[in-house]
Amino acid sequence: MVDFAKKVRKKAGGDLVDGEPILEARVVQPAGQALRIAMSAAAWWQTGAVTRVVIRDRLAQAERAKQEEVAETGAMAATFPVEKCFFTLTDRRVLLHSFAAMTGSPKDLLVTYHLKEFAGMDAKAGKLTGKLTLYMIDGSTVPLDVMKGGGDPQKLVDEFNTALARWDTA
Repeated sequence: MVDFAKKVRKKAGGDLVDGEPILEARVVQPAGQALRIAMSAAAWWQTGAVTRVVIRDRLAQAERAKQEEVAETGAMAATFPVEKCFFTLTDRRVLLHSFAAMTGSPKDLLVTYHLKEFAGMDAKAGKLTGKLTLYMIDGSTVPLDVMKGGGDPQKLVDEFNTALARWDTA
């Protein structure tokens, strides 16, 4: 199992406030992206040239529709990155760093959210990826896929909701 918290501390630890502990860290991506990538790669080389053009056009159209859907879901959900990224949960914030494909490490800080900006998180188990849903305080949602290589997605949900409850009672 990959220790994503260690990677964040090593490569992006400067983005943490002194004394800010990492509770959980995972690699997340927009919902359905893992399946789209796998299906398109498998189908790409087993089809003819005309079919490849149709597949490419449909994938582009689906991506545009997904981006429009995210933009329409609400102001807070629209600020969430629509790319594969590191999701780091601390005792007070969520930090999102870009994902370096060559090294598998966090790169640039994309956005930070205070825990007060969230209403909760939920997960559903899958075979290769877990399905996460982030609930923002404005009622918008962010659907995500989380790879299971970092551990059980339910542990992230439990840590997230526990940290959120601490802020609600403070």
